[in-house]
Amino acid sequence: MNAFLASKACDRTGVAAIACARHGCYAPNALVDLFLGEQQKNVDFAFLQALMTTGVDPQQGVMLIYDIVCQYIIYLRERIGAHLPADLTIDQAIGLMHVHGHKDECFFRYAPSFIPGSGIVAGEILESLWSSLNSISPTVRTATLAHRAEMLDDHATDSNHKKMLGMTAMLCAKSQEALEISTKLGKHHANLTAAVGQQAVKRWEDEVAAAESLRLTDVKAMDIYTTRGSGSAAGVGPGVGSAPAAVQSVVEEWIDFAITVQQMQ
Repeated sequence: MNAFLASKACDRTGVAAIACARHGCYAPNALVDLFLGEQQKNVDFAFLQALMTTGVDPQQGVMLIYDIVCQYIIYLRERIGAHLPADLTIDQAIGLMHVHGHKDECFFRYAPSFIPGSGIVAGEILESLWSSLNSISPTVRTATLAHRAEMLDDHATDSNHKKMLGMTAMLCAKSQEALEISTKLGKHHANLTAAVGQQAVKRWEDEVAAAESLRLTDVKAMDIYTTRGSGSAAGVGPGVGSAPAAVQSVVEEWIDFAITVQQMQ
């Protein structure tokens, strides 16, 4: 908590960083100091440095996964739009651990699980990176600013180097794990499709495709994932029978739907 307080005794109150969500490597020059807490200007600088040093192609686009991206992204273009590559598409997401601490609608709008192209990614890689970097925290607190910067740089570079050496073994293990899980979940998907019927599945797929096409311009389109009562135009309610939405919360409707599907199998 002290990191978010101004202190006359400290030149720096913390750090912020940008790292690859898939491989966990720190982006060069994107580990920045904090002065008065986690301010947007510090993260803006780290983001711009990461785009520059990692060679992001504007046609490729970038996904920014940040704990508070639902607030951070609102005025991003106004703050640093002049420094961003032309025609760069910036998608936004919240890590799967932090998104559950937000409002209910943030889950469907920003969870990586609902974003096309994001793959299976938790978006919380920095939490594991902090756990190792925190071990040197007592030492860097009393170091000079120059020595502190060198120590942080050395440890971040060492982390990247170790990940590069272990990349082959890690990717092979993840590939085998993904194949096993995909086979198992494929059976569950087939059973669920058979339980609810092709007509309902086709309607849901069309609604999801329409929402995903609008997501970057209107993130509220992803609210199609929220449940609704019987007779509504969208959601999981139609065709399975449930209590009226007026007397059920979103969580209760999902539980009711899951029970119904289980009974139909």
